[in-house]
Amino acid sequence: MNKKILIITAVIAAFSAALFFHAATALSKKKQTAVKIGSFVTPQSVWGKTVAKTIKNIEKRTDGEIKITHLHSGTLGSGKNMLDQVLIGGIQGAGVDTATLASIVPEVNIIELPYLFENHDEAYYLIDNVISPVLKKKFDEKGLVTSAIMETGFMDFVMSGPVRKPEDLKSMKIGSWESPVHIAFWKSQGASPIPIPATEVFNAYARGMVDSGANSANALIAWDKLFGTGLKRDKIFITRSAFTYQAGILVINKRFYNSLDSDSRGILMSELDSMTGVLRSQLKRSEPESLKQLAAMGYNVSEMSDKEKAVFEKNSKKVYSEMRNVIGGSFLDSVLSAREAYRSGKKRPVK
Repeated sequence: MNKKILIITAVIAAFSAALFFHAATALSKKKQTAVKIGSFVTPQSVWGKTVAKTIKNIEKRTDGEIKITHLHSGTLGSGKNMLDQVLIGGIQGAGVDTATLASIVPEVNIIELPYLFENHDEAYYLIDNVISPVLKKKFDEKGLVTSAIMETGFMDFVMSGPVRKPEDLKSMKIGSWESPVHIAFWKSQGASPIPIPATEVFNAYARGMVDSGANSANALIAWDKLFGTGLKRDKIFITRSAFTYQAGILVINKRFYNSLDSDSRGILMSELDSMTGVLRSQLKRSEPESLKQLAAMGYNVSEMSDKEKAVFEKNSKKVYSEMRNVIGGSFLDSVLSAREAYRSGKKRPVK
């Protein structure tokens, strides 16, 4: 082999090595997808800690290809603002309260109907098997992908005095969530609610704008850490009534979701659904302890009797009639029918 051929061979080898090196380097540098999600949860709460763990799991399982920034504690403002940002793609996802989501999917209002669910297990069954399948289709039509519906908990009366009968509410300045169902509920009991964004209700209470409202025991622990300084807890009465179930839904921009590869989509959804299960288990287990903790902190905690609750429940039938056309009569009837079957021990088959 002459010298000229040797030189050409060496050049080709060097060029091939360079190509191989650059190809290997390109493969080793995986594309990273930056994801921003907003929420109201605080880092130290049950919700915040669970979300943080879920984010770590997603990033680990995708080998860092998905990098999530959690804009927590209402950093992005109201639920409506977060929802608008998700819809236009300003952020990729957000945990939004059902009251806000009902503004674009009215069927969501069904979750907040007073006394719809008797207990946690009944709520989980009806939500997962009857309610969620309908809502997911509705959200998809709006350009949103959703995971399993997350829990906030059953809400109790948080008032300036104990509540034993509807008449007790008439003299109270009630801060109501900006939800047509909540507002209808208070009015059905003869009260005059003042609509306030969900994230501002406890703050309004702490500042004296209202003297009454409602929330779940676990949420009250979290809100107390933010606004509890200076509160006269001995003047606040928590009457256990579980008059409505509260939930949040993590909505994801559909265009963004579909831009991910199938493996990443699968990981994302499985981790979010798993997070819902963990939250449900933790919140259900911690509720009794939260009530004990609230009592130890100075709040007045009491339980409404079944007889007392029955009066509120009877008055709440007006809400069902009022919301029927908003939610959809056939949808409402299907949920009530499934609830009846569940209570009689004849559960619907899970599809």
